Formats: sequence, structure tokens, C-alpha cells
Amino acid sequence: MSTASVLYLAISSNIRHVGLAALRALRPAGMMRPPFSDLGMNMRRTFLSACLVLLAGASAARAQDCDRSDDSQQMMNICAGEDYQAADARLNKTYQDLINSDDADSRKLLQAAQRAWIAFRDAECAHSTAASEGGSIHSMEVSQCLTRLTNDRTKQLAAAANCEEGDASCASSDEDDVQ
Repeated sequence: MSTASVLYLAISSNIRHVGLAALRALRPAGMMRPPFSDLGMNMRRTFLSACLVLLAGASAARAQDCDRSDDSQQMMNICAGEDYQAADARLNKTYQDLINSDDADSRKLLQAAQRAWIAFRDAECAHSTAASEGGSIHSMEVSQCLTRLTNDRTKQLAAAANCEEGDASCASSDEDDVQ
């Protein structure tokens, strides 16, 4: 084999190994890509979009409403989840009503208290339901705990909304205080 042939083979084999990214980098500035170069990317985007639409449709078809006459664990989980969502909606309305009636300083204090309460609620429910972790009943127990604590917090905020400034009897909304 001649020197020219060996040199030609070495150059041509190196070009094959360079890859498209390196060749694109060598393209002169301002030179446009051919329109078919993004065809693969467009096909991938179309395929992924179609998959997402199918998945969204499948999950919407699986969503069920609570049927309290159904005693299956799955339905009890669904009902407990809906109960929590309703309790959370009541809490949010009560909180918004209270925060809109407060002055700026009180609003900041209430926001800090609410954030701390949410952290407490989540930690308390994680702790109190840890024994059922991994079981089919776990999500129902978590939802029930969240519902119970959320309902208690709604009562606290509603009581605070009805307090007159300086009324010491409103300091605690618990009627069953242990002395």
C-alpha cells in the first residue's frame, strides 16, 4: 500500500469517528442547517407529546369519586383523600378571611404561624402513621390525620377571627384545656 493510500485511510477513518457535533462546530458562521436536520427531534417531540396526552387521559379515566357504600381499601383511601381536600379548602377560606382582615404586622405573624403549623401538621401525621408505612391503609391514615388536624386548625382560626382586641378569653380556642 502506498503512503497516499495509508494517509487517505487514516484521514477517512478519523472523519467517521469525529461525529456530528464536531462537524457542526466546523460549519462556517452564519451557515444554516438543512431543514431535515431537526426532523428526528420533531418526531421525538411529537411522540412524547402523544404519550403525555395518553397518560393524562388514562389517569383521568382512573380517577374515581368517593362511594361511601364501597368498603374496599381503595375506596376508603379515595374518600379519606376527598375528606382532607374538603377540610383543606375550608381551612384556606378561613385563613384568607382572617389574613385579609388583619393589619400588616398581624398578617406577617399569622403567615409565620401558619407555615409553622403546616410543618407541625405534616411531621405529626408522618410520625403518627409511620407504623402503616408501605401498607394499603397508609394513605387513608395519613389523610385522616391531616383532616383531623386541619379541622382543629380551622376552628382555631375561626375563633381568632371572632376575638375582640384585648380579649384574654380568646387566647386559646380549646374548651377542654387540662388544668
